[in-house]
Amino acid sequence: MKQLTGSYLSIGAGENQIPLIRAAKARGLKVISVDTNSEAPGLAESDIRILESTHEYRKILHSMSRVPLPFKLMGVGSRSFGKAVYTVSYLAEKLKLRGNPRDTVNLFLDKERFKTAVSKFGIPVPASLQSNGNSKTKEKKIDLSFPLIAKPKEGSGKKGISVLESEADYKKFTRLKTSESYLLEPLVSGDEVTVLGFVIARRFYLISLTDKITTGKPNFIEVAHVAPSQHIDLAGEIKMICQAVVTATKLKTGPFVAEFKITKNKECLLIESAPEVGGEFLADVLIPEHYGYNYFSDLLSVTIGEKTRPGFLKKAKDGITKSALVFTLPKERQKKMGEPVGLEASTGETVFFQKQLIQTGVALDKFEGNHRRTQVFGITTKQTISTRDWLDSLFQRIDS
Repeated sequence: MKQLTGSYLSIGAGENQIPLIRAAKARGLKVISVDTNSEAPGLAESDIRILESTHEYRKILHSMSRVPLPFKLMGVGSRSFGKAVYTVSYLAEKLKLRGNPRDTVNLFLDKERFKTAVSKFGIPVPASLQSNGNSKTKEKKIDLSFPLIAKPKEGSGKKGISVLESEADYKKFTRLKTSESYLLEPLVSGDEVTVLGFVIARRFYLISLTDKITTGKPNFIEVAHVAPSQHIDLAGEIKMICQAVVTATKLKTGPFVAEFKITKNKECLLIESAPEVGGEFLADVLIPEHYGYNYFSDLLSVTIGEKTRPGFLKKAKDGITKSALVFTLPKERQKKMGEPVGLEASTGETVFFQKQLIQTGVALDKFEGNHRRTQVFGITTKQTISTRDWLDSLFQRIDS
C-alpha cells in the first residue's frame, strides 16, 4: 500500500492495541501511544510514548501540546472500549481529526438512553420494563412474563447480568438500591450473531457476520464464535438496521460492532451496539484467518480519512468451510487456574491460535462473566459439518 508521511495517535498500547499500531507503522506513520502502564507492549513499537490513563482525555491533550510532532498528525484511534472511546472523540474534536461527536459516544455509553433513542427510529429492540417497583406515581401495573434479564446500564463483558425467574425474584430485585442502574428486559430466546463494520461519512459498511454461542442463563458467558454465520441470509436486513442506528445516533466515522438476537420468526432484535472494534479476538484473529482480511488496515484508513469502501466478507480462503474461536471455562468448584489443556485437530482441521487467558495458579473467585474464561483456541475445518455437531466435537475433545 501507499506509504504515508505523518503521525498517528494510539489511545492505548496494550496487547490488543498492537494490530492498530502495526497497521500505522506499516504505512510509514510515526506512532504516538498513550498508556498508563509503562510496560505496555505497544509502547516498545511506538515512536513517542505518553504515560497517562486512556481515560484522562484532558491530560492527554495537554501532553500532546508538548509533543514535538515529527510530522503532521493524521488520525487518532483505539482498540479499547467505553471511556477510551470517548477520549478518542474528545481528542479528534480538539485536534481537528476525524471522529465521532462526543454526545454520540456518550449516548452509546448509556444503554437506557441509547435504547430510547434508537426505538424512536423503529429499530427493533427488546421491550423495556421499569426496574423501580417503588415508584410513587400511579402507573398502570405491568404484566410481567418471566424469566426477565437484568443488565447494568453501563458495563461490558457480561458483568453483572442476572436472570429473574419469578415474581419473588422481581420483588427482591426492585427492593435493591442498585436496581435503578439496571435495565430489565424479557429474556428473548434465539440465536445470537455479532456484526463488525465501519462507519464512513455517516454510511454503514458491513464487514462480517458471525455466530455467537453462550452458556445461556444465568451468566450468558460467550464460549464460541463461528464464521460464517448460519444467518448469512439476513445480512441485508441487519445492514439496514445498523444504518438506521448510525442515522439515529449521528455517528460519523470509525469502527462499529453490534449484537443481534435472531428469533424463531427470523426477527432481528438489536441487543447492543457500540462505535468500537469489539473484542473476542474477532477482528484480529478469526476474521483474518477465515477470510484473509486485514481489518486494522482498513480501520487505519477510515480514521485518517482515506477513501475506502470495505465490502461484506463472503468467501473463505483456502477451501475452509468454518472457523471458530472456542473458549474454555473452569470446572465447577474449581478455585484456581490449573495447567492449560490442549485441543487436538482432527482430519481437515487446523488449530491456528491458542492463548491462556488466566495464568496458572491464579484464584478464580474474583473473575466474573466473560472474564472467567480460562483459554481460547482458534480452529478451522475444511469438512462439511453442521456448526452444532462441530462445536460439540470440539468441546468434547477439550474436556477429555
